[in-house]
Amino acid sequence: MRADRLLLLMDLLRRHGRITAAELARRLEVDRRTVLRDIEALSTAGIPVYAERGRNGGFALVPGYRPHLEDLTAEETRALFLTGAQHTLGRLGLEGPLASALRKLSAALPDDQHRQVSHAGERIVVDAAGWTSDPAPLPFLEVVQRAVFDDRRLRIGYTPKDVSRAGVRTVDPYGLLLAAGTWYLVAGHRGSSRSYRVSRITAVRVLDQASSRPPDLDLRGLWRTMRTAYGNETGTPTRLRVSTELVELVLNSLSSQLTGPAQTRAEGATTVVEGRLRSVRGGAAVLAGFGRLVEVLEPAELIESLVTVADELMHQYRQEPEAAHT
Repeated sequence: MRADRLLLLMDLLRRHGRITAAELARRLEVDRRTVLRDIEALSTAGIPVYAERGRNGGFALVPGYRPHLEDLTAEETRALFLTGAQHTLGRLGLEGPLASALRKLSAALPDDQHRQVSHAGERIVVDAAGWTSDPAPLPFLEVVQRAVFDDRRLRIGYTPKDVSRAGVRTVDPYGLLLAAGTWYLVAGHRGSSRSYRVSRITAVRVLDQASSRPPDLDLRGLWRTMRTAYGNETGTPTRLRVSTELVELVLNSLSSQLTGPAQTRAEGATTVVEGRLRSVRGGAAVLAGFGRLVEVLEPAELIESLVTVADELMHQYRQEPEAAHT
């Protein structure tokens, strides 16, 4: 969307001071003519952008310019106050600072936006903790967080899922990431990028050494790459045929059993679903609840596991009428 591109353009101008049209075009993935039109649109909207000619020229914002709170749309303002981040940041010791920052922001909002925030807060609650959340203790999360912010190398004791590989590792922290309620340390180790579940860290020592962090590192992009690679390398390839109207329900039910996003392909009134199961037995337990509404195309072991589940249920619940009443 053009609005998103204009916001990204403003952010690039703010962070880089002066930047050429060619570099802006490269970063925004558009042509130079589009960049010039976007610059003109910003100027028309009252954003003080100016051009400098010459060998070292480019576009820049007037020094000292900062967007005003009045520039926030109603949707942007509501989004700031409905993030549900209080519980998440509480694990990092930042719940208090977040609450203080939101109070200051609320006090600085224009009256109409303040009313919109109050209106939204009375109608929407975001609880990242979940209904029955009892999070595992993370005794080393704050220490790891400080090392991430201070760019310090870490020596950690770590017990992965394969306990035979437990041991001590010296890592260069890149960042912390919260995914599906689980905290991960993303770090460099022996020339490659790794992810470490914080709950499996058994000891931490902050070293008196600066960490080595790639200057152009994109943490979000790196995590996306790691997650995709993990999903492609693990799990059991699975294909299902599902009535099209049930696809969303089946995918939601299977979400905890899949290593990554599933692919779907329409075939008449049905849809073929392809993905990778973490556990054949776990997938069978979920799919058994759909009975004949879901057909397993592959693998054979999933079909066999479904037959086993059905046999177990029949053995447990099929009784002689008189035995059932005694």
